[in-house]
Amino acid sequence: MRIIALIVFFTLLQGATAQTIKKWYNLSSPLTEISGMTIWQNRYFAHGDGGSPAMVFELDAKGKIIDTTTLLQPNTDWEDMSANATHFFIGDFGNNNGTRKDLKILKFPADSLGKKRVMPEVISFSYADQTDFTSSQFTNFDCEAMVATTDSLYLFSKSKVSGICRVYSLPVVSGNYVAGISDTVQPPFWVTGAHLQNNELMLCGYVPNIMFSLTPLFYHCKMVNGRIQHGSGKAYNLTYTGTKQIETVCRSTTGSILLSGEAYSGDSAAVFELILPAAKTNRTKTQGHGLIPNPAGDKIQLKNNLPGGYCGIYKPDGQLVKNLTPNIYGEINIAQLPGGLYWIEYMDDRGKKVFERLLKL
Repeated sequence: MRIIALIVFFTLLQGATAQTIKKWYNLSSPLTEISGMTIWQNRYFAHGDGGSPAMVFELDAKGKIIDTTTLLQPNTDWEDMSANATHFFIGDFGNNNGTRKDLKILKFPADSLGKKRVMPEVISFSYADQTDFTSSQFTNFDCEAMVATTDSLYLFSKSKVSGICRVYSLPVVSGNYVAGISDTVQPPFWVTGAHLQNNELMLCGYVPNIMFSLTPLFYHCKMVNGRIQHGSGKAYNLTYTGTKQIETVCRSTTGSILLSGEAYSGDSAAVFELILPAAKTNRTKTQGHGLIPNPAGDKIQLKNNLPGGYCGIYKPDGQLVKNLTPNIYGEINIAQLPGGLYWIEYMDDRGKKVFERLLKL
């Protein structure tokens, strides 16, 4: 299964657009294991990974630490940080082996930044679909990315086995919750950072390859009212000299995209700047593909399928499970399929063969 997952990742990388970015600045201790970064009111804030000081660091435009805020909660495994208009949120939800039962998000007022000691509120949670806590390096319940809105938090799973990034939702109010799956997104990499601004969702991460190296990538799509706009996404294969263990993404004060990575395999921790090329005018409607919903339990709709076309359902190893004919609305019934990961093959309305991953609940 692990080998198959890596093959799937590399197959998807074939369609990623190569994009060169430049180094912005190096990071020094205690941010050599940076794992969260965000911008708030044109100020940059970051924190370190598990085992680093339980502190939020304010940075200037050259990566120098200019202020600190100490939180009176341990840094068990802080993985990402996000903010809305009034509060900051730090995700203490790193779960490398899928065994943690103390997942939490720390919440504190933005106006407490710069104070030396701050007691945050705690949002505790568990995953609605996790029933097995057996230790495994290839768990689907590791999370390193989060975005905050006025009333909700959205968490993006690393999903090392399924390859389908689950989007979990939680309220921003302190308490103890069960996080349910609200959507999915399918960037071709393990997601390690997220940022949401003006309905534009940005995700970053990497693909571990068979040479025990990493391939860093960036993905952006539309997310409106907590729902991924399927078919709107684009992936970028990042090429540069520097650390490949990308951990965070956010917008800069000038509108460019900032990605940071921790020290890895001899490379120092650093922040990199990405400026995407201007979008070309396209007089035709964006085609877009996807399965709605995904994950799904009873039925799915094929986006922009060829009317009267076929639909093939395959196991991850390529074995055909069955062929189906979608109805006039592009829907197929999957109620009888056992739960698990599948590949769905169909023809779109332009005669192009489409392959989509499906998580059957």
